[in-house]
Amino acid sequence: MAQLKKPTIKNPELVGAMTDFKQKRNPETEKVMLDVLKDASFIAPISLNTSLDEVEPDAEGKRQLQASLLAVSNKEGEKFFPAFTDWLEFLKWKNEPDAETMVITFDQYCALLLKQKIEVKGIVINPAEANITIRREKMAQMKGVTLPEENAQKKHTITALFGTEKITNNDVIIAASRLRKESSDEARMTLFDALRKAKFVAPVFMDVPENVKPGDTVNAKAEFILINHGEDKFIPLFTSLPELQKWASVPDCKAVPMTFSNYIAMLNDPKGKAAGIVLDPFSIGLAFNKQQALAIQPQIALRSVEKFPDGMTEELTAHLKTLDDVKKAYINGVRVNGEDSFVVVVDLKEDADVPKIAESTAQVAKKYGTCVVAPINSPLGHKATEDRQPFYEV
Repeated sequence: MAQLKKPTIKNPELVGAMTDFKQKRNPETEKVMLDVLKDASFIAPISLNTSLDEVEPDAEGKRQLQASLLAVSNKEGEKFFPAFTDWLEFLKWKNEPDAETMVITFDQYCALLLKQKIEVKGIVINPAEANITIRREKMAQMKGVTLPEENAQKKHTITALFGTEKITNNDVIIAASRLRKESSDEARMTLFDALRKAKFVAPVFMDVPENVKPGDTVNAKAEFILINHGEDKFIPLFTSLPELQKWASVPDCKAVPMTFSNYIAMLNDPKGKAAGIVLDPFSIGLAFNKQQALAIQPQIALRSVEKFPDGMTEELTAHLKTLDDVKKAYINGVRVNGEDSFVVVVDLKEDADVPKIAESTAQVAKKYGTCVVAPINSPLGHKATEDRQPFYEV
C-alpha cells in the first residue's frame, strides 16, 4: 500500500510558549502562547475514506483523497480534535509510524469549529504530554467573532439493568493503555486475556416488564445498537456505564452486561451486520475487525468423546426445552488452549437471539466443565456436528 508523506511540522516557539504557560499560568504567558498559536500548523490524525492506491492521479500527478479528522474525548465525554506540534509528539500519543495524518493550520481549525451544531468542543494540543486545551469559546474570542447559539439537545436516557452500573474493567483499561504505548506481542496478549475475562456494558433496545427485581428471569428480545466506525458498523464494547454515557448521540436505550464470548457469538451470526468490535470508542478507541476479533478467542480443536458426564445431556435437554427458538442441539468434545472441554452446537430458528441462548446454555453446562456454545451455521458448528446425531430435537 502506498503511504502518505509524513509531515515535517515543528513548532519550537509554540512548544516553548506552552511550557512557560504550564509553569506559570498568568495572563502574560497565556497571551504569548495564543499569539504564537495564531500562526501555527499542526499534525492531525485522520481516517481515510479511500485508499491512496485507489485514487487516480490528476494531470499534475496529484491525488485527491477524502479524509475525516479523528476526535478524542475527555473524562466528561466532551470531544476535541487532537493537534500535535511535531511528529514525536504524535508518536507519544499513538506509536503507529504508518498512521494517516495531515497538516492543518490553526485558522483551518477555527473555520471548522466555529460553526453551529458541531459536537467537537475545540482542540487539545499534544494530549499525551502538554495536554493544553483550546476551546471554541477561546477561538471565537481570538477571532473576534460570536459563537452561534446552539440548540439545546435532548439528553438521552440510559436505563442500567442487571448490575451494569457496577461493572468496571481496570485490567482492560490498563492493558489497552499499555498496548497503545509499546505495541508488543506481550502487551497484545495481556489485553486479549483481559478481554476474554471481562464483562462489558452493551446498549440495546429492549422492552422490559416493569418492577424487574435483581435475579428475576426476563424474557425480552434485545436489539444491539451498533456504532459507525469508518465506513462500517462496529459493535461497541464499553468498559463501564460512564463510558457508555459519553456517547452523546446514543438513543434512549437499556444497558445490559455482555461477556466477550457473547460478542463473538454475535460476530459469528451469519445474519449479523457488524464488521468488528471497538473498545470504548470515545476514549480508548481500539478497534478490531471481525477476523481479528475472532482470533482473540481461545484456540479450539475438536477431540474425540464418546461418553459425557452423567446428567449433562439430561440437564441440557431440560434447559433447551424452555427455549422456543432451538430446533436441535448437538454435543461434542473440544480442546480449548490445550484444556479438555465441550461444545454445544445449536440449530436455531431464523430470528433467534444467539447471544442470549449461548449464554444461558453455557451457564447450565459449566457445572460439567468448560463449555462453549456455537450456532450450527458457524465454522465450529459445522465441524463439531459432522457425523454426529443430535442429543436434543424438537
